[in-house]
This record gives sequence, C-alpha cells and structure tokens, in this order.
Amino acid sequence: MKSSYLFAKTILAAQLICLSLGGTATVAPNATVPTTLKNCQQDLDRQKLRSEELQKIVSEDQEDRKSRPIDWNKIYPRDIARIKRVGEIFAEGCILSAKDYAAAALVFQHGDHPDHYLQTYLWQKRAIELGNTVDHPDLLLAAIDRYLVSSGHNQLFATQYGKLGIENCRCLQPVEKSFPEKRRTARGGKTLKQALEVV
Repeated sequence: MKSSYLFAKTILAAQLICLSLGGTATVAPNATVPTTLKNCQQDLDRQKLRSEELQKIVSEDQEDRKSRPIDWNKIYPRDIARIKRVGEIFAEGCILSAKDYAAAALVFQHGDHPDHYLQTYLWQKRAIELGNTVDHPDLLLAAIDRYLVSSGHNQLFATQYGKLGIENCRCLQPVEKSFPEKRRTARGGKTLKQALEVV
C-alpha cells in the first residue's frame, strides 16, 4: 500500500490535471439554445443574492458549533442540507469570488465523505488564488488531512483529532512518518510536538 504522502500527491495531482483540462460543451449544429438563460456572471443580481446566501449558510454553520455540548444528532442533518445547497449554488455557476469559494470550502469541510474534503481543498485553494488569505487560512492543510484520514491513510499536517475508540480522549489521528517535518512546518502546519500539546 502506498504511503499517505504519495497517495495524497497522486490524488491531488490527478484532480488538478482534471481541473486544468476544463472542457467545453458543444451544441449540435441545428440545436436551438435558449437566450433567456443567464449564468451568474451575466446575472449580477442573482450573483449578489447567491453570495449573500453563502455567507448566511456559513454563519449558520459556525453558529451550530458554538453551543456546548454539541448535539450532533441535530447538527449533522443541517450540515448535509447546507452541503447540498452549496452544491446547488456551485452548479448554477454562482461561486465566483474569493469570499464565495472560502465560504463553500468551510461548509464542505463539515461533510461526511472523502469527496467533500477533496472539494474543500480545491475551493479553499481557489479562494487563496483569488486573494482570500484571511478566512480560515489553515483550512487547506486540514482538508488534505481530513481527506487522507477519511480514506484510511495517515494525515500529513497533524490537524485531525478524534476519539480513536477511547472514551473522553481527544487523540491526534495517526500522522505519516515519512512526511518530512520541515515540509509540514513550511506549509504552516505544527510540528508533531506542537500538535500533541494541543490534545
């Protein structure tokens, strides 16, 4: 089995290649294309509404995490509903700004499937590329680690904690030993010692 480090590099490289290839839709020569449909780049009023909705969704997401103890039986269905709605907004072509991408990434990181965490990584990366380095700057590393842990691999950046079957324990999830400490800290992650001190 590949190490988590090589696995992550392979998966992320494949995803980035797919994204960079893009793709274009073709229309049959005699097909009629409706002229009344507009995407969010053409419909600025709708774009504004969707951006505002994304911020409201993120606000609700964060508000759900403020109460203690957290009742996951109530919050989990709301998380999934938020993920579904953000996916619909993305399908409309209405995630355009750095703030939109950062909001979408934050919602998807509360998903329950490796694909959600991979999408978190891609959207947070895009938010950073568009200039948003303020909203949740550590989310990029956390998304990679969540993706790896949820796929049955060791994490790289020591961001993920869990009970690991032990009652009342916030334990650091297994970390890939072959991943160099210098690379971990160069990307903004903690040293293993610092990560263990958080527990």
